[in-house]
Amino acid sequence: MKNKYPNMFAPITIGKVTFKNRIWTAPAGAHLLYGREEYPNDHVIAYYANKAKGGAATITVSAQNMDIHKPYDAIHANENIFNAETHRFWNQLTDAIHFYGAAASLELLGFSYHGYDKSGNLIEYSVNGDEGTVILDEEAMKRIAKTYADAAENAVKCGFDMILIHGGHGLVLSEILSPLYNKRKDEYGGSLENRAKFPIMILDAIRERVGRKLLIEYRISGSEYIEGGFTEKDCVDFLEMVQDKIDIAHISAGSFFSDTEHIMHPNHFLPTGVNTHLAEYVKKSGRINIPVLTLGGYQMPEDIEKALAQKKADIVSMARGTIADCELVNKSAADKEDEIIPCIRCFHCLDYRRASTFGCSVNPTVGRELRYPRLITPAYAEKKLLIIGGGPAGMKAALTAAQRGHKVILVEKENRLGGKLIYSEKVPFKKDLARFMNYQIHMIEKSNVEVFLNTRATSELIKSFDADAVIMAIGAYAFIPPIYGVNRENVLIAEEAYIRADELAGKKLAIIGGGEVGCETGVYFAMEKGCSVSLAEISSELSTESCGIPRFALLEKVNEYIDAHTDALCTRITEDGLEYKDIAGLTHILKADYVIMAAGMKARADEAEEYRNLAEEFYRIGDCLQAKNVRYAVRSGFEAAVRI
Repeated sequence: MKNKYPNMFAPITIGKVTFKNRIWTAPAGAHLLYGREEYPNDHVIAYYANKAKGGAATITVSAQNMDIHKPYDAIHANENIFNAETHRFWNQLTDAIHFYGAAASLELLGFSYHGYDKSGNLIEYSVNGDEGTVILDEEAMKRIAKTYADAAENAVKCGFDMILIHGGHGLVLSEILSPLYNKRKDEYGGSLENRAKFPIMILDAIRERVGRKLLIEYRISGSEYIEGGFTEKDCVDFLEMVQDKIDIAHISAGSFFSDTEHIMHPNHFLPTGVNTHLAEYVKKSGRINIPVLTLGGYQMPEDIEKALAQKKADIVSMARGTIADCELVNKSAADKEDEIIPCIRCFHCLDYRRASTFGCSVNPTVGRELRYPRLITPAYAEKKLLIIGGGPAGMKAALTAAQRGHKVILVEKENRLGGKLIYSEKVPFKKDLARFMNYQIHMIEKSNVEVFLNTRATSELIKSFDADAVIMAIGAYAFIPPIYGVNRENVLIAEEAYIRADELAGKKLAIIGGGEVGCETGVYFAMEKGCSVSLAEISSELSTESCGIPRFALLEKVNEYIDAHTDALCTRITEDGLEYKDIAGLTHILKADYVIMAAGMKARADEAEEYRNLAEEFYRIGDCLQAKNVRYAVRSGFEAAVRI
């Protein structure tokens, strides 16, 4: 059978390594699977092995911290490939990757570099010798270059096929290349040839130590997206200098110091392949003769195939796409791309500064690859399950239970499945969430789950099904704060606003609540419906429940489109709009034709509990257990189903 993605599945030989396809898993640190150990533990090995099992040609392990003197920060992993006693564990990792026919690449990452002065004091180096740091002089550069060579030598000993040197995104290697950031007047500043000396020193040290035993990938920002910064032309000029020293050029984008992290890791406002034009620029320059890799929000095979077929890049890499579904390559090869679990770009997987565990919103097995085979026992007897509610939690429970061999009946009071996710279809920047909803609906349709729409659950109905287990997934309702005038006709909850979106077009809107729902609702009506939007939030910050990068992107839109007020206590709603008091107790009026309530949700817990005694087993999942988010809904639905 001819594969419909010939470019995606075309092998490529680079140096002495032949890769089975053109898909790389990008480095995305599984920091929360580690403690202080200096080696990949069994949880980490299982995570990366599962990625290799999914069919990608290369699995990139993130990351060996090249700032070897920096104290442990209790946030990032503490890998140390320099310690020979840990090599047995590193070799177990590469062996697990190789077992599934994938190549193993180790990312070498230096956000900063530290060292010791002549008095033994720990010091931090910087490109320009900024306040509190010491300028990165030639002696320090040589020591750091030797450390990279040491890392490469140890990577060979540990079975890696490649190393990825991260030289983009505003890291030190990127800073020294930047004409905007590098202010030096010595031989390491000024011209690009001078600014490139430190990265070249590192590459030369590696090649001198290991020769061609390893392939070298080099990640660089094709543009810093800031006036006076590193440009596409600079990127090509630099790669031309080093292409005889490296084997693959990773073309990313942005820089931490130009506030473009939400482009480096594309947010939900950006299209798939948002950075591919930079790789295309490098390819079409005609001056670079090594393979060029692109990345930036890819997941679906048709997008990957198009980029490769149009020769915009030779290889496509993805991080979140293969976290959401590590099997996407195998599914694409088997013409089952409709079963790929869509990434919703929520960034929970990489929110390791706030999260307590590593995981994925749409795939509850991520980060648990080692534990789940031990925790989940087979379903020894077929049972009849009745699931009330067809939102993300209910659908996940239904699919999981059906896969385990149970007879599943799903009852939904509305005329379609999707729950509150149906409103994402109206919002262009929520297209990834809508895609996930439609994926779940599609998988329900492909399964043997029996679905009853337009069916409201009652005690009599539930009893009539004579189910062994009942799972309640009836969701939550909008919390309405006790504000004077809240029952006025010009007051809507967010759901009602979306239903009446065309009627609200061009109107003045005031939103109560500056959480994720309130902010996204306001941005939607301002961007898509031409509304004048103001917003009042009782706390001092907006959208605090959102993860870092999506939150940054959302707040950027809020600042552009919405008149937002924090520390605002809403006190009164009138026909003219909304009144609130600020932190000083002063009263303000937000003129509005309509007031939209987005003050949070309350679980339908009491309503769900009324049905507890109608089956031998009873579970509450999703928002009717705790009104939270898609990640919680999906995970709770999965976990209830695997316990039956």
